[in-house]
Amino acid sequence: MTKLLLMLLLLASPAAAVPVVPSFSTGLVSSRTESKSVIKEKIVSESFRTGFEYMTGGQGIEPQSGIVSPPATSNALNFSNRTNWVQSVPGAAFQFSEAYSGPGLIERVTVDRETVIESVVDSTSTFSQ
Repeated sequence: MTKLLLMLLLLASPAAAVPVVPSFSTGLVSSRTESKSVIKEKIVSESFRTGFEYMTGGQGIEPQSGIVSPPATSNALNFSNRTNWVQSVPGAAFQFSEAYSGPGLIERVTVDRETVIESVVDSTSTFSQ
């Protein structure tokens, strides 16, 4: 029996293939891409005074000597030798101001900033035969 079955298989006719042709006429492909970026920044700005600043001013006054600024060394001002101020007209109204600032930090500005960028891309392709 097995011999008969084997003979039938060997004598079988060859198989023929039929080509496959797509039968669609149109198509549509869609895609969507979403993204989100978060950028965090911290900006610190500092201003420094690297020397000395001495300011005087007023109205109705004048210095006793011609030198207004106190003598300075490389790291200090000598306030014991600064000029004396007197009224221009004794007994009249006057105004006087004197200010000293040494080296150091003048100001510090800190900016915290967050930027969020979101994008959405929708894409559609249509094709036909």
